[in-house]
Amino acid sequence: MTQINALEDSLSMLAGKQTIGPNMRILVLLSLLCLTSNSAAAAEAVDLDVSDARACALYEDGSVYCWGAPMSGASPPFTAKRVNGLPKAKSIAVGRFGACAVDGGDDLWCWGVDLQRSLRADILVESQSPFKVDALPGVKAVDMGFVHMCILSLDGEVWCWGQNPCGELGCGDKDPHSELTKVPFVYSVKSVSAGINNTCVVYGAGELSCWGSDNPTREGQPFIFETTLPVRLDINYFGAMKSVANGRNFACGIRTSGEVTCWGSNIMGQLGTNEPRLGEDLAGIGEVDGITDARDLDASYFNACAVDGGQVICWGAPLFLDIDEAGMSQPPTAIPLIQSATRVALGTLYGCAIENGKVLCWGVDNLDGAPVLEGMGPGTPVAVPGLP
Repeated sequence: MTQINALEDSLSMLAGKQTIGPNMRILVLLSLLCLTSNSAAAAEAVDLDVSDARACALYEDGSVYCWGAPMSGASPPFTAKRVNGLPKAKSIAVGRFGACAVDGGDDLWCWGVDLQRSLRADILVESQSPFKVDALPGVKAVDMGFVHMCILSLDGEVWCWGQNPCGELGCGDKDPHSELTKVPFVYSVKSVSAGINNTCVVYGAGELSCWGSDNPTREGQPFIFETTLPVRLDINYFGAMKSVANGRNFACGIRTSGEVTCWGSNIMGQLGTNEPRLGEDLAGIGEVDGITDARDLDASYFNACAVDGGQVICWGAPLFLDIDEAGMSQPPTAIPLIQSATRVALGTLYGCAIENGKVLCWGVDNLDGAPVLEGMGPGTPVAVPGLP
């Protein structure tokens, strides 16, 4: 009744304390209730992604907002802007040179650098307005790597295109592919992750297949792969996974037990432990220290973050801190002031999380002498200006 009373007070103010008819009174009250309800519903972020200095957030009404660089006319301090001309989206992905969204009709829309047209024409082709990517099967999800991208189709197959210097397209060669290329030997996939120079998928039973390069100097080890075709990873080494996130020369996955397992290079502590259970200090497989109930995970070049118990825990290269302050690597450390996170995404300049439907970001405090986001610092998460 408190809300109704408040609305009645507002009604009295609108009426100027004059007598109005009962029917008009009911109509005005209903209108105010609808406005209040719609305003609250539109403000909930449900997904986000970050790559380098670009980021996007998806809201439950299907709208997408982006900020950062490279974007047309964007310079720090950054402010989020809604992506116009985009149908209602149900998932998003952000890459080094652009972003994409899957709409409610299972079509893929992208903006930024058009990888297909750029490769066909051998020149950089950009579009600041969303364009529909044609000739695709029904799209369930998309992910974007350094210079390649992959989609997961509705029937559980994976298709990739883009540059391919390390075999990250999984098609058996290292040639660039401007056209959609089906990854062989990969079926019934649950999720896909496109990394800096590699790609992994998770199957329904929690097994993994990966391809590309995780460290070409250590070929043949069970935790290092260098292959242009998918390799099924031994579940006895890795455990059953719920999701996976690829970085550069390493990858991490959330196990069905809630632990996070990382494998590959550990030269900057990106495995989250100094004592890998398999391998050695600088390369191997290990469980991230202290994480027992991870709900979300992302990886960047040499570091990673996970949501565990509402906190955002990050480890690896201290890209957001002075090297003298943190050394060459940072052990798993909670980001201050975030206690109820549900999602996390990580770039090279900043990371972001969703907490109670709001997007908060932390990271470097300036870029070219200007604040990246007003008030943001390595240990100071702030709301992004311009978001609902």
